[in-house]
Amino acid sequence: MDSNRKGNREFFNNDLLFRTVGVIFLVIILVLVVADYRIYQKKQQLAARIETYKSQIENIQKSSQTLKDEISNADNVDYLEKLAYEQLNQTRPGETEYIFVKPETETETTSGSEGFWSTKFWFSWLGQSWSWIKNRF
Repeated sequence: MDSNRKGNREFFNNDLLFRTVGVIFLVIILVLVVADYRIYQKKQQLAARIETYKSQIENIQKSSQTLKDEISNADNVDYLEKLAYEQLNQTRPGETEYIFVKPETETETTSGSEGFWSTKFWFSWLGQSWSWIKNRF
């Protein structure tokens, strides 16, 4: 019987050791998975920032090119005259300015009368509500 008890003790010691190593192994795997997920989230945030910065760079380059063009045309009298007339909304002597008004069509009036029951109204309302919630939190 003593040998049977000794065998049971070794079995329980080996079983306990195996379970302990298994639990430690699972905890390590869990920690690594969580760390990997956090790294993935950070990578996504950085990629979004990069895209934002790229679009800002493009906008700055476009405005820079526009400014360079305007500086190069600063001595051009025709260009300056064109800018003056466009910015001051003036007409040259002998010119007549026409303003075209688009007539309201029947579909525009009926879509406006739907109002409260329009899906467009509800989608815009939900979108604005969601934006407000995101900005608050």
